[in-house]
Amino acid sequence: MMIVEDAVSDVIAKVGAEQRGAGEKVQASASEDQISAERTVLRDRFRAEMPTDYARLLSVVNGVDFNGVVLYGAGLTQASPGAGGFWQGIAEANALWREGPGHETYLVLGESDMDLLTVDLDGRRPVLRDKVSSDVFEDFTTVNEAVERLLRSRLQ
Repeated sequence: MMIVEDAVSDVIAKVGAEQRGAGEKVQASASEDQISAERTVLRDRFRAEMPTDYARLLSVVNGVDFNGVVLYGAGLTQASPGAGGFWQGIAEANALWREGPGHETYLVLGESDMDLLTVDLDGRRPVLRDKVSSDVFEDFTTVNEAVERLLRSRLQ
């Protein structure tokens, strides 16, 4: 298993505990094969690279749907969902985002009710964008920092 930064591990553990306490399904970790296959699909289909720290996150939890924040998983589709019917895989979600104009210059890793968590196609420059206008309103040094901030804001 790959190591994820302590702050992200901590918030993922708290999110999982809240979800279990509410009787919700928590996604298992993605396998190395699932992550590798998703990386290949992203390269072939979108010419995009999955950030290494996001791959590490997937090795802990293969997607999250928590209090309005969805972080996409690896190898999940509507035809082959994860626990509780969670289907939002990175490739499948990005195919849907690209049906509308303006989303082809970045990779969407997740979303909230108002925001998109994206990286450039080279897997760098994590930012939060407005879901409607795509305007960038917050930059992060790492994907882990962005994920930690998004999820921590939704913890009770």
